Amino acid sequence: MTKINNDLKKINYIIENKEKLLHRRKNRKKIRYLILLGIIMISTLITLCIKLPYFNITKVDISGNSNASKSEINEIVKGHLGNNVISANFNESKNQLMKNPYILDVTFKKVLPRKIIIKIEEKVAVFYGKVNNNYYILDNKGAILEKSSNIKGMKLVKLTGFSYEKYEVGNLVAPENDRRIGILKELTTIIDNYRKSNTNSNITMVDVSNVLDVKVYSGEMCIKFGTILDLKNKFNKAINIITQLKYEGKKGYVDVSSSENPVVFIEKK
Repeated sequence: MTKINNDLKKINYIIENKEKLLHRRKNRKKIRYLILLGIIMISTLITLCIKLPYFNITKVDISGNSNASKSEINEIVKGHLGNNVISANFNESKNQLMKNPYILDVTFKKVLPRKIIIKIEEKVAVFYGKVNNNYYILDNKGAILEKSSNIKGMKLVKLTGFSYEKYEVGNLVAPENDRRIGILKELTTIIDNYRKSNTNSNITMVDVSNVLDVKVYSGEMCIKFGTILDLKNKFNKAINIITQLKYEGKKGYVDVSSSENPVVFIEKK
């Protein structure tokens, strides 16, 4: 009985609201029609944009490169000129650019109607090693960025303790799990922070030949760390001594390898 009553109520509602329900159905059809029309228009517009020469790439802007050659970058990406900017895919070009030892990352940006912008993020040259007349330029992680005959004006720190000639450009100067690589990374962070707050810093050499006897040179003064235990505090302690006016221009060492007071030795002239 309850079911019959419900059915009757539904029938009565339909009869009483016939015009309203018909209007609602028409609105639904209209909305579906407009959506379909919109999809067709957008598809047509995209097809036209892909085919129209107006959207063909005519200009390439490159930024962020100071060591990576602009001409080499242009040579790799020139194949995109004349291609449609909307449908262009840059994956292959990015893979080619990433083979450059100096390049850390590359991003491509499409700018309508016909331009692309290439932003280069480079690794930073920090160290150099010398073998005969060749200079091996390295980043903060020990990767060889370049082999050069001249490093004038590059403001690099000399790095000793590696056999540079055994490794190719683009590779690490030792296996990644080598303790010297870990020490190098930690020292780079410490030295970099020190340089940011001291524009007159004079760090000239890092020696990781012996992981139990790590040394850093500031001018003619050698900082003897011993092991890398508590490296940052040892560095700060030594620098506070070396930068004292009475040690300016002196040659010798500061030994902070012990937890006791630092030992300072100055060579007599």
